[in-house]
Amino acid sequence: MFYELREGGGQTLFRRTLQAEAGDVVHETHQCSIVEARAIWAALLAGRAR
Repeated sequence: MFYELREGGGQTLFRRTLQAEAGDVVHETHQCSIVEARAIWAALLAGRAR
């Protein structure tokens, strides 16, 4: 499993990819502001996000 922080056009979203033998499964969040997303990303990297 891996996560991506995707930014563009003033909006941000997160993408989670689960790698499996049958193929990758990709989930994306709703778009949010860059400020909000960066705070969530920092929490994710620090192990504080769920």
